[in-house]
Amino acid sequence: MGKIVFWIVVFFVILLAARLAGIAAAKARRNAAGGGRETKASRKELEAEPTVRCVDCGTYLPKSEAKPGPDGYRCGDPACARRR
Repeated sequence: MGKIVFWIVVFFVILLAARLAGIAAAKARRNAAGGGRETKASRKELEAEPTVRCVDCGTYLPKSEAKPGPDGYRCGDPACARRR
């Protein structure tokens, strides 16, 4: 009984090693083909955009969507004043 368990464990260790070797080989092929490189556009999508707070209602929104005003940024929503 002990020999059977031993050979089952050895079998699964060999399977695990083969799988890890296959994953490493696939990763190496992908990097060699240029698939692992990020483009400037994909890096920009991953970067977090700074957020600003609306001076009227206190809602946080991306800076690119905010409308600058003399005393700070505004969200531009018509219902903004009612949210205070």
